[in-house]
Amino acid sequence: MSTKQNKNGWKAAGFGFWCSVLLGCFMHVALVRADDGAINNLEFSTLAGNQVQVQLEMDGPIVTPKIFQTDNPSRIALDFAGVKSNLAKKSFPINQGAAGTVYVVEASGRTRVIINLIEKVPYETKIEGNKFYVVLKSSGTVAAVNRAVQQAPAAKDSVISKFLPEQNIKSIDFRRGPNGEGRLLLGLSAANTVVDAKQNAGKVVLSFLNTRLPESLVKSFDVSDFATPVQKIEASPRGDSVNIVITPNNGNYDYSSYQSDNLLTVEFRPLTPAEKEAQQKEKFPYIGNKLSLNFQDIEVRSVLQILADFTELNIIAADSVAGNVTLRLNDVPWDQALELILKSKGLAKRQNGNVVMVAPVAEIMKIEQEELDSKKIFEELEPLKTENIQINYAKAGEICGVLMGVGNNSQGGQSGAGASSGGGGCGGGGGSVASQQAGVGQNSQGGGSASMRLLSPRGTAIVDARTNTLIVKDTAKAMEDVRRMIKLLDVPVRQVLIESRIVIADTSFAQNLGTKFGVAHKTDINSGTQYGMTASGAETSENSQILSDLGSALAASSGGALALTLARGADYLLNLEISALQDDGKGELVSNPRVMTSDMVQASIKQGVQIPYQTQSQSTGPVTELVDAVLELNVTPQITPSGSVIMLLDIKKDSPGTPLATGGNATVPIDTRQLKTKVQVEDGETVVLGGIYESTVQESFNTVPWVSDLPVIGWMFKKSVKNDTKKELLVFITPKVVKESMTAK
Repeated sequence: MSTKQNKNGWKAAGFGFWCSVLLGCFMHVALVRADDGAINNLEFSTLAGNQVQVQLEMDGPIVTPKIFQTDNPSRIALDFAGVKSNLAKKSFPINQGAAGTVYVVEASGRTRVIINLIEKVPYETKIEGNKFYVVLKSSGTVAAVNRAVQQAPAAKDSVISKFLPEQNIKSIDFRRGPNGEGRLLLGLSAANTVVDAKQNAGKVVLSFLNTRLPESLVKSFDVSDFATPVQKIEASPRGDSVNIVITPNNGNYDYSSYQSDNLLTVEFRPLTPAEKEAQQKEKFPYIGNKLSLNFQDIEVRSVLQILADFTELNIIAADSVAGNVTLRLNDVPWDQALELILKSKGLAKRQNGNVVMVAPVAEIMKIEQEELDSKKIFEELEPLKTENIQINYAKAGEICGVLMGVGNNSQGGQSGAGASSGGGGCGGGGGSVASQQAGVGQNSQGGGSASMRLLSPRGTAIVDARTNTLIVKDTAKAMEDVRRMIKLLDVPVRQVLIESRIVIADTSFAQNLGTKFGVAHKTDINSGTQYGMTASGAETSENSQILSDLGSALAASSGGALALTLARGADYLLNLEISALQDDGKGELVSNPRVMTSDMVQASIKQGVQIPYQTQSQSTGPVTELVDAVLELNVTPQITPSGSVIMLLDIKKDSPGTPLATGGNATVPIDTRQLKTKVQVEDGETVVLGGIYESTVQESFNTVPWVSDLPVIGWMFKKSVKNDTKKELLVFITPKVVKESMTAK
């Protein structure tokens, strides 16, 4: 029994021994395999034909890498999975042939070898033992391929040309447009000449099929002195065709071509850098460097790593980003490639600076919602601060209404005080605590648009009308917005001095005035600029014209015209003419009111009498009412950015008429003249408004007493005079914008 047990014990001991031996062998093999996956050496050499060979030496069997190539910038990348790098450095400058620099980077259990190319060239790979070779061909091979590719379209064009009639280019001309455009004018022998316009390498190429070009036009035209987007034009024959190459100064241009009869016009319009960028984004919103990717069933994470290396962006992929993708992209902007890959896998990105986070759409939305919720909670818990803001030029109540999202349509009159939304409103207190508290909380359910409200939901604003101070209580961020808005709104408003002359004159005065102030126009056809002649005959620009063709306009009418304009400098002469009018007894200056008001604020001035009218009432009996018969001027000016003034005018001239009866029942009518209009006048110019006529017919008899009653000869001592006069109401309005320097004085 004991012998048997010993035998079993030896068997168990022998089994354990061999297990330990086998385990040690497996561990040794694993260590050997792990040591074999490393790059120990990198060498390069130049071969015949300007070829470059890059050699990678490993200390074990070669692991076949994944290879991909990009076009812009030109690179070749080799990914060795499970391989380490034992090289002393990561960058190896070559600068021979088509090779620039080689980078070796180890990360995530793999080693990537990136060969930067000066230009895209074909390459070959081969394995010999524990060495991996990459052979870069010379650029001459690429040129030969390009020539072969270009010969095929040329042959195709020659076939097409056989079916087209022969054409000729007769002339080549270049001109500059009024706005700096460059216009290439090509005279053709026929209107049906076939032309193909396209952009190539930053130049515009015009190709004419089956067309002849005279020897005198085969040259290069330097048109840089025209100050247009075009720098040079080159015309040259190409077999049966003609090529015209237009070289621009820079890329900030837009071109178009159109043909009228036998004249082909190619126009180059200059663009600002901002306009060019906006135009490119509108046509194609992707502006990243182009690359080419060709993978079969590759992990999405690996593609993101490739894009990260290419763009030098920091890409963070969520744990839920998984799956494989098959793609073949040739010369595609990297941002477009990234968007296509994300859309194909239901992913989205969120970029902050040079860090891009990639995750499923639901996760991105959840993260953004959580950020909004946390921001909202922070705003609800953020401490409030109170500031007293002194309003210098505006009314504090108006500013308060803007902060609460309430518009101000009072034109400087009543403020929007009292409007509130949410936490508070605009109080109009005059310093009293009770009155201020009464203003807070009024109309708490409305009074403003929540989307236009500058204060936070917890913010409040009240007004101290006595000191014109705005008391605001809100968060620190909201207070910054409030101060910024008040700085924009609390500015002095520009003022306008409006002078008017209301004249009643006969019809000949208006005609004579137009004749004296009339001018003749002289137009420069080439530049399109108008010039005028003053009364003395000196030539001036259009800004110094005294009157814009008033003479011809008044001569065409019976006694005046509406909305004619006298330029600056005509006030003195106009005053002399009106004084002469009164001296001759042909008219009368009824009134010369002047009023100064702020921009967009209505001003009114009136003078006259009130006429009593007696009416009957069943309850109170006779009631006497007063009716105005006044001369009144109401004007609302608006200063435009160009400096002109838009005026909303309402002019009335009422006067008592002839009583309709005598005695106690006498009724006095009111003669009414009123003018309402909206005009735009340059600063300092005078607008003439008229067209209201008043006709007066007078008939008188002059006789010699007793003698005029004699028969037969009595008519000789009688005289009948009939006088028919027509008068017109002319209104001269002159707005003058008050300069800041004058206001300071």
